[in-house]
Amino acid sequence: MHGALAQPPVTAPRMTARAGQAAQAATLRQPVPLVRANTSEQATMLVDELRALGIESLTVAGRDLKAQIAPKRVRALEFSTDSVTGITTGATQSTAWDDILLIVTGRLHEKSAVVEERRRSGRMQPVDSRELFADDLVLDLYSKNDEAGWRIIATSFDFSCLESEKKMTAVENFIALTNVLRGRASRAEFDNSYVRVRQMLTAVWPLEQATRKGEWRRSGAGKFDLSTVTTTDNATQFTRYSRLRRWLRARELTSNS
Repeated sequence: MHGALAQPPVTAPRMTARAGQAAQAATLRQPVPLVRANTSEQATMLVDELRALGIESLTVAGRDLKAQIAPKRVRALEFSTDSVTGITTGATQSTAWDDILLIVTGRLHEKSAVVEERRRSGRMQPVDSRELFADDLVLDLYSKNDEAGWRIIATSFDFSCLESEKKMTAVENFIALTNVLRGRASRAEFDNSYVRVRQMLTAVWPLEQATRKGEWRRSGAGKFDLSTVTTTDNATQFTRYSRLRRWLRARELTSNS
């Protein structure tokens, strides 16, 4: 079994591999991130620990994943016999079908916790709270010379390129589009493992969380409420995993050339 040992450039407590994690990773039959380190010395120690568990591993520096570079959000596609053109806001980019290396699919999840507060007796006190959830299908497409890749999100994509194969719902269209891309980009590797490994990835790449304050809102005579929204999502986690798959795919092709 092979494991990918990710080493992102952030401060984090040392993670040690447990036998349960290793066993779960073994069922996937492909490299997966198990642990992370802060320094190359820690990474070497973790490689030795994994080897003691019978796991051959490799290290990947966080900078190699280029997670700080956002993927290009593609809103629509145009197909031709030899190539595909991605349409973004105000720009287009084309790539040959034969140059597509990898297609990665997954799901984006977002949870927003909203707390409404009101000033009473000189203090802010909660008066209401609610949680909002969003879930979307996502596809990243990588070509030979594009490390950032194209990103397609089902609910913000125009599926007109499917023509007669276009369906009624975004989910059906996303599946149909994935099948078309896989069929035309016959040399590309297809990876849909993210959903299966998502829970394991949390130890390596935790979910992102951000908190913002809303504006004061009048809720009655002399009453003003202030909302605080805390959002948790897996967008950065998925990007890092997608880029890891791309890094491994490029490494495989280089070693075979």
